[in-house]
Amino acid sequence: MDCSKAQKIGRIYDYLTAALALIALVIIYIDWRADSHMSAIGYLFVIGLVLIIYGVFFEPRRLSIRHYKEKLVKDPKSWIRIVFLSDFHAGGFRPKGWYERVAAEAQSLDPDVFILGGDYVEESASAIQEIKAISKVTAHLGKYFVLGNHDFLDRPQFIRETLSNWGLVDLTNAHVTIRKGERDVQLSALDDHWHGRPLIPPLRVSDEIPHITVAHEPDAILDFKTGDTDLILAGHTHGGQIRLPLIGSLAPIPAKLGRKVSRRRKFINGTPMIISQGCGETDFGARLFCPAQIVVVEIGI
Repeated sequence: MDCSKAQKIGRIYDYLTAALALIALVIIYIDWRADSHMSAIGYLFVIGLVLIIYGVFFEPRRLSIRHYKEKLVKDPKSWIRIVFLSDFHAGGFRPKGWYERVAAEAQSLDPDVFILGGDYVEESASAIQEIKAISKVTAHLGKYFVLGNHDFLDRPQFIRETLSNWGLVDLTNAHVTIRKGERDVQLSALDDHWHGRPLIPPLRVSDEIPHITVAHEPDAILDFKTGDTDLILAGHTHGGQIRLPLIGSLAPIPAKLGRKVSRRRKFINGTPMIISQGCGETDFGARLFCPAQIVVVEIGI
């Protein structure tokens, strides 16, 4: 899908949303005129209209920062700040300026390690240029990336080369040892579980060194057993994009584990996993009670 086609789909979505809002307004007006006051149905349509307006025009402008603190050893001597971004979906609904804002916010967090978790583009590989501001983010101990399922739809090698030229290290099915102070942590990343060939279990060189795995899809944890890794960072789900209090995601979560891995920190198969809500959207441009997100993880080693 080229950018012009994505923009056309976005306009269709905007027209449908506007039509839905107009229908809601008409029903509210008719209901009010019937008895000069609104019935319960009228109030429900008012609530629905407010949610539509908020989800389409306000929440997509929000950028949240979610902080976690993970001790990977009993008595940490050093702490490493990881800034984790995932699911940009460039070429879809977000303007270039949005990614510049994300990059600036990520830099302000002063990362020791900067990790990208995949789905840089919606479909067209050329859209990767829209997130070039990400290349300006600096990190004291290194910058790394892995691809997501959308990145395999068009020239994945081009996306790999572009990110590498921007100074990020392709960590697909590979590992690196990061040192801070006198302590080490090993970082591995897996190829995409939908279109790639992930190496399971990951390349853990020593049980004595704390180990972190990056995997685009949270279902990767199904292939792990206790001790294969100490922490997994994942994306892919967008948190569901559209959520309601108590109910959760209104859309199915694209994972075998479903709602269990929609977002935040989970503990599955004896392993903690942190799942990002993502920085962009797919299918439709709205968000509700699930803003775009930068994940910050303080790792104790």
